[in-house]
Amino acid sequence: MNAAEIRQRFVDYYAGLDFHPLPRAPMLHPSIPMSFVMSAGLVQVETSLARAENRDGDRFVLVQECFRHFDLDRVGSNDLHLSLFEMPGAFVFGPDGKADTIRRMWELTTAVLGIDESRIWISYFEGGEVLNERLPCDEATRQAWIKVGVPESRIVGLGARDNYWVQGGGINGKETTRKAGPNTELFYDRGAERACGPGCRPGCRCGRFVEFSNSLFICLEQDRWSGELRPMAEPFAETVIGTERVEMILQGSPSVFDTTGYRLIMEAIDRFVSAPNVTEPFVTESERVIADHLKALYILVADGAPPPGKNGRERIIKLLIRDVVTRQILLGIRCPEFLPTIIDRISRTVHKSVQASPQDKSRLITYFSSESERFSKTVQRGHNQLQRFLDENDGRTLSGSQIVFLEKRKGLPYLLTATVLREKGLVFAEAEYREALQVWEQQAHN
Repeated sequence: MNAAEIRQRFVDYYAGLDFHPLPRAPMLHPSIPMSFVMSAGLVQVETSLARAENRDGDRFVLVQECFRHFDLDRVGSNDLHLSLFEMPGAFVFGPDGKADTIRRMWELTTAVLGIDESRIWISYFEGGEVLNERLPCDEATRQAWIKVGVPESRIVGLGARDNYWVQGGGINGKETTRKAGPNTELFYDRGAERACGPGCRPGCRCGRFVEFSNSLFICLEQDRWSGELRPMAEPFAETVIGTERVEMILQGSPSVFDTTGYRLIMEAIDRFVSAPNVTEPFVTESERVIADHLKALYILVADGAPPPGKNGRERIIKLLIRDVVTRQILLGIRCPEFLPTIIDRISRTVHKSVQASPQDKSRLITYFSSESERFSKTVQRGHNQLQRFLDENDGRTLSGSQIVFLEKRKGLPYLLTATVLREKGLVFAEAEYREALQVWEQQAHN
């Protein structure tokens, strides 16, 4: 089953239960001025709540692309993470009952999508401290899963970090309350051979368990000024799936990058690679980064993303482009036809609702051209500073703090620094670099 079929089955299932279809939101929304839409329904749900009496019903279904800039560093190094992904979602306003939400969630997963129920594990909120209050175990959710037939041995209670959602700044940071509520997650077990140990279970980060769906029961709100936690006047529940992860599961693929859509993009990228001295794992990681970032840029630019720059959305676009260019350098990709070819391949894999126009594609290429030129000058200045450091070090390799300085102050990606050092027969001090980076991030945060 491919992404298009998964998407359609989700929408058809909930529409058949009288959920009102909503259109996707543009990735650029005035309520999120510094970034892009991050989750299914955030914009639509907040807007519907604000409209109150004028809302068209109390059940909605939609399919939304989501972009999370804070996940950029995780892309490529594992099988699951994407910066931009698709999230179909179903939403119910008002008291609906956890049992009904969970029953629908289970029927969708097993009967409609056909995921092997013997491989599914569940997590729920086991109780704990949330917003300075001790909250009880979400026993109603646990019992609802038992009722639909999930063995108790595959139902796992986890703490607030995993199974309790608290709203951050809202969609514009001006709300007087923040919403909160427990969630329950569905995991696909990829097999005991992937276990990190005898106690491996959902919540482990080893890769055995793939989270592919969750439901949030948003029922509490905290007053920003008094800190009081109180029941919401109108609670709501949302159920979402990750299309790419479900596609990976149903196709038996080892990663989201091996699914039907991404495989076409990855194969096209691979034909341009000319780096005989680079290891296969690094080639794979780099091709994943390029595929992910170019697809994200394709959709973001089609929705009106601004040209690369210093702050907010402009900075995100700059980071995406520079990451791609860095990986191109390391993979020996120099052919001018590379970018138009991959853009064309992406256009054949995305849904019609996010297709870029010829003008959008031309604008994306222009963004790349101008930013690549600026980046080339940055890299040259970084190389000059790198050489000055080596001269000062009297033949010794760079320290971790010097590598971080080159990256954060001079704009030279650490991957390019590592390549230069290897070419000079010097060691790249990975552990020392990570320690120095952590110190820098702590200082920047403070």
